[in-house]
Amino acid sequence: MVQFFKVKKPDVQAQAPLEVEILELNSHGVGVARHKGKPLFVAGVLAGERVRVKLTGQNNKYQTAGLVKVLKPSPQRLKPFCPYVAQCGGCSLQHVPVAVQRELKARAVARLFARHGVETLPEPEWLFGAEQGYRRVARLAIRRQGKGIALGFRRQQSHELVEIERCGVLQPALSTLIVPLRQLLNRLKAVRQLGHLELYEAAEGVALLLRHTGALPTRDLDMLLAFAQERSLALFLQDDSGRRPLHVPFPLYYQIDNIKLAFSPGDFIQINGRLNELMIRQALGWLAAEPEQPVLDLFCGVGNFSLPLAASGHPVVGVEGVMDMVEQARGNAEDNGLTLARFYRADLAADFTRESWARQGFERVLLDPGRAGAEQVVPYLLKLSPERLLYVSCNPVTLARDSEALLAGGYRLSRLGLIDMFPHTVHCEAMALFELS
Repeated sequence: MVQFFKVKKPDVQAQAPLEVEILELNSHGVGVARHKGKPLFVAGVLAGERVRVKLTGQNNKYQTAGLVKVLKPSPQRLKPFCPYVAQCGGCSLQHVPVAVQRELKARAVARLFARHGVETLPEPEWLFGAEQGYRRVARLAIRRQGKGIALGFRRQQSHELVEIERCGVLQPALSTLIVPLRQLLNRLKAVRQLGHLELYEAAEGVALLLRHTGALPTRDLDMLLAFAQERSLALFLQDDSGRRPLHVPFPLYYQIDNIKLAFSPGDFIQINGRLNELMIRQALGWLAAEPEQPVLDLFCGVGNFSLPLAASGHPVVGVEGVMDMVEQARGNAEDNGLTLARFYRADLAADFTRESWARQGFERVLLDPGRAGAEQVVPYLLKLSPERLLYVSCNPVTLARDSEALLAGGYRLSRLGLIDMFPHTVHCEAMALFELS
């Protein structure tokens, strides 16, 4: 939902700070004021505030400005819990009450659907959870700094790095590793070969994946191994030749009820574990499959939806485009004794309706595509013509686009769920139930 615009820098005469009143927040959480007859966009503000700003860009239609000082704060303004919010930009809405954040997200989703001719939507049904400490996966950037390295997050829309000591939205077990990890990496000899670091909180502990180039010296490997052993961490290294484990004292999996879903570092798993559980329960409820009714799960990953469906007694066919993920899902089904789940690899951008698994017919279909959506898949879904089709989306932009084709193909949008997977950001995920008219 983020839009990028080309703006030119203001001329020298426009460099003096301005005082403006914020009229409203747009659907991206950015404040809107007026200056010289044009909209002026300012981040980090709330509606009704009087602020001092400095112009940063302008074109024929609008201007942008950076916040200098809040002169008259809104009574709704909150103090950000993160000391890096102004530099990092990852959780840019910390000053906005969560209820207002959700109003902005619902408004943004409604505007996206309206662009595709869907003016009336079902009342959104929200899923939400903890507002801090919710991320179980993180990617930390590494930047060479003098003779050592800095560790942190990239600035928003920038390659610059913000060095951090902690992160309030990471689960505590991950956040507390940031400082000792930076100290460790700065003691390594091959600092120029380090790429980035990925952290995962699994059910039995924390796993690290360190990406690097070339072979690491034996001394560095010994130090990395000692660090992992001392803290009971699973540690994996990855270079151009592939990923290899250095220390794995426990199996990597996350759990949904009694189901264990094994994964490997680098696999996609939902970052917000609690919201993932709520999302799965809602999905099963909305599909409303009859006892023993088959379900087709497209873009199934490691079995995130497939295995809970199978555990509920439904024969499931899970389909994924990456063979490694298919094999992981098959292994998860076998490890959990879920014989009702079968998994296949297929190119879902091609006509899959002639595949043997598709010819059995399905009245219930679930799809959970990536950010690009399912535009190429929709024509083949229409051929299958399931009675109920549940679309789980990490990108409402492509959900709204694909909905237009589904509605034109004879479906109606009967339920819309909004998922606040990442509080304090403009990002919103969604779940849409389509029923054959």
